[in-house]
Amino acid sequence: MRALNWGIPTRMAKAMYGVFQRDGQEAHQPKVDLIDRLLLDDDRIPLATDTGAITGAAAIWHAAERAVRYVHEHCLSLQTMDAILAAVGVECARRGIEAPKGDTEQEQIARAVDKAWWRRHLRTEWKRRFEHVSIQLGLTSVRNDPYVSRESALLQEAQNRANRQLLEQRIATNEHGQSYTVAELADKGMANKTLRRGELMTRIRGFEECADSRGDVGMFWTITCPSKFHSVGGANPNYNGATPRQAQAYLVEVYALIRSALHRVGIRPYGFRIAEPHSDGCPHWHMLLFVAPEHAERMEAIVRHYALAEDGDEKGAQKNRVKLVRIEAGKGTAAGYIAKYVSKNIDGAGVGDHKTFENGTTYVIAPDVFGDVEITPSARVTYWSQVWGIRQFQQIGGAPVGVWRELRRIKAETIQGAPEAIKAAHAACQKIESEDAAVAKQASFADYLNAQGGPTVERRKLAVRIAARPVTIKGRYATYEDDKPAGVYASAFPNEVYESVRYRWTIEAADGAGVALGSPWTGVNKCTGEPEFSGRPSRGMSMENRGDGRTAGAGWSFDADKARDERFKELSPRFAPMRQGAHLNELRRKYE
Repeated sequence: MRALNWGIPTRMAKAMYGVFQRDGQEAHQPKVDLIDRLLLDDDRIPLATDTGAITGAAAIWHAAERAVRYVHEHCLSLQTMDAILAAVGVECARRGIEAPKGDTEQEQIARAVDKAWWRRHLRTEWKRRFEHVSIQLGLTSVRNDPYVSRESALLQEAQNRANRQLLEQRIATNEHGQSYTVAELADKGMANKTLRRGELMTRIRGFEECADSRGDVGMFWTITCPSKFHSVGGANPNYNGATPRQAQAYLVEVYALIRSALHRVGIRPYGFRIAEPHSDGCPHWHMLLFVAPEHAERMEAIVRHYALAEDGDEKGAQKNRVKLVRIEAGKGTAAGYIAKYVSKNIDGAGVGDHKTFENGTTYVIAPDVFGDVEITPSARVTYWSQVWGIRQFQQIGGAPVGVWRELRRIKAETIQGAPEAIKAAHAACQKIESEDAAVAKQASFADYLNAQGGPTVERRKLAVRIAARPVTIKGRYATYEDDKPAGVYASAFPNEVYESVRYRWTIEAADGAGVALGSPWTGVNKCTGEPEFSGRPSRGMSMENRGDGRTAGAGWSFDADKARDERFKELSPRFAPMRQGAHLNELRRKYE
């Protein structure tokens, strides 16, 4: 095999060439077979060009154009909606993506004929397949590129930077005439890593304070997937080729079994779960859970049983698959124990050396510099999460954070006559800054949890809930009605709504940004105008995806394309059946 034409970028091909030269191809037959499959794959976008360059955005753009044209042909030649959707499903399966979803068949077709829809899904499929290949070849590993390959990290960094630049080029103006860039508004929310870390620690600290007041004990769990989910740098003969998303799905299923078993015996733990990657990209979970001391042993037995139910007899499983650290009073706080894991997986602030434990050895992951781009270990973890679409942090038990955030939008004068539950929850959520120590106060998630009924409260018994009102949204593929937060109400008094402060934003291109919007976006009307169902293809466009033998312009005519346009407009009306709106009559009367 030639080192520069293996269906992967030159750097990766050279690395594998060296491995094959050193050990022989027979010792790495699964990797050789993988490269052969890449070279024979005619349906999906290549990972690299014939010259060894990484595939660019143009290839994804061309693939989306071709996919839309094939859908056009199916709509023109097939007679029934079922047949058209079945053909669309086949086209999607060939390219490794899920068929378009929607409440109506028309909405599904509207997605299938939209080049932007195809570009988004093809881009996601391509980057996950690229990273999966890197994992299978052993190039995503502690000794090469930990957590995520350098190519994926650089591409994700560039995408994040481009997204940020786009936000900086948009000006949002509210009804009071206040203007900000969209980037400035984003920095005031959970997109800001500092604020995100701060809120997470506030919530974790709140759970710990509740546990202290109740006499509950803290248990820090680490649960790892069976060995067959781990590539271990491509050296694991038991590796079954699973992706990090498949490993995450396994962990989700295991915890679902644990949660059900705990519920059956009356144990309701509360705390947080953190998903972080091993160096080969396979996720594992850290869980800080609080439970009544009399339930600790029963809970430990249940967790160990389900975490080791699959391949629990394999070598090292009893020692490495499930680990428990009991948080002992007087030896530090639970929040302090988990703080390094929170920071490590967000921005690395205050962590010091970024360490990872692999196969009995502790490694220090150092930052990497590629050109003028520095990739820190914490950034690698973030890019891993973004590439694979894995949620890093998840609250377990307790009242939802959505109500907490909604309460922070409500002015104090709004709740003067509110029930005590709302007043207590609202006071808990407010942070007061003052030079006077007697006036200043921090927001207390513990007080919020107690106002809602305690950290083990069931969702159906929450004292305060979010009030929602129906809003008509004109989306890209359909117009539909959805429920949007408008304030809060006490469960005991569902018709007394205490409204939150919300602004109506008009978003336009900044001066000199070189971007023109057909009409401004607002907080309610997010998209205007009809979708572009079909554009005239560029004649003679080269086909980069192997297996498609004709040029893009072959067989095309203006009349045929116009006929397809008319047919798609008939099949894709801009509406969907209205869903049931909010239950609060007071809000309905006010906004109708």
